[in-house]
Parts: sequence; structure tokens; C-alpha cells
Amino acid sequence: MKNILLPLFYRFIVKPWLRFIVGVRFENQKVFKDQHQFIVVANHNSHFDTVSILAALPDSHLLDTHPVAAGDYFGNTPLKAFLTKGLINTILINRNREGKGPSTIEVLDKALKEGKSLILFPEGTRGQPGVIADFRTGVSVLLSKNPEVPFIPVYLDGFGRVLPKGSNLIIPLNCKVRFGKAVTIHKHTSIEDSVEIIKNEILKLKKKDERDLNTFEYE
Repeated sequence: MKNILLPLFYRFIVKPWLRFIVGVRFENQKVFKDQHQFIVVANHNSHFDTVSILAALPDSHLLDTHPVAAGDYFGNTPLKAFLTKGLINTILINRNREGKGPSTIEVLDKALKEGKSLILFPEGTRGQPGVIADFRTGVSVLLSKNPEVPFIPVYLDGFGRVLPKGSNLIIPLNCKVRFGKAVTIHKHTSIEDSVEIIKNEILKLKKKDERDLNTFEYE
């Protein structure tokens, strides 16, 4: 059953808290206006990345947009699983597949074919602040299986300093969530080329004439 209170929670509690307490700026949220379904893809440095993206979504998309997270970490206790699914709308996946259960790609492909949207981090895990690691192929595989679904690139800047990996201390600092235009990958595009397209669409959202909140470089 859908949590109909979730949009209200993000609109009146999460988003104001992110904006006025943490210091998050949201840019180009209008990209979602004409989109029915999508995969949001972003660089990843902090647990704040996910909730900040969710807070930027229109109410009409929030209930059907699902971040993806590791079940062995975010679902390893009943309370954590309840909060992760109830407040963040997460699809928990098993990174250590055993037996004949569905693979991660199969689970997410099924969600897309049911009309759901996803939030994915192609790096696979939180990295060092300001560093973009190599992208994994999972997003590209899903796009190849669902060529009608566009991806929406997101540039996240500064979150690795607000709540860096390995820390539980929140440090209010200026940071930003900048959305790019929706991009549809041609169905005949190779997985390798698709990975490069996704990476480039994220990187080009960093404006050349603005001050860096994090300095991007490749590992």
C-alpha cells in the first residue's frame, strides 16, 4: 500500500530542513514536469544524496520513485528496514545473491516494467568527497532493457562534507542538487558507450565559472 503521507513529509519537513538547516540548494527541478517515468542517476558521496533527490521530486512522482539500496546494510534490522522502506521508499536488493532468486537487474527491470521510476548511483557506493569513481554498468543495462525510459542526470556537490562516509556527524554547509535534462539512450547504443554518456551528462552539469564545493577528478 502506498504511503500517501510521504509527499507531505518531504514537502513540509524534509525539504525545509535540508534547505534552511543543512544548506541544500535545488536547481532545475522543472525537468520532472513533462516526465512520466525515469531513472535518476547521480554521483554519490553521502547518505544525504538520496533524501535530497527525493525532496526535489514533485508530489506526483514521489510515491512511484524508488531509491535502490543494499538490503544487507539498510535492511539488516527490522527497524532499519521499516524506516528505509517507509520513509525513503527504498527497494532493498541482495548484493550476495544465493540460490535461484532474482538478480538485482531482474528486480529493478521488473519495477521499471511496472511503471516505477528509480534513483541509482552508478558508482555503486559512496566515494571520496569530490571524486567520481568508475561507473558500473547496471544503469546502462536497465536502460537497454527499457529504451523508452530516459535517465535524468544529477550533479551533487558538497554532500561528502556535510555527512561524509564513516561519519555520523552532520555539518551544515552549502551544497547543491542540480538536475540536467532528461536523456534517452538509443536502443542500439552499446553498454560501454551508454556508461560514458551517463558519466558525461553528470559531469557537464558542473559549470565552469562557479566555485567548486568539491573538486571533481577521476580515480
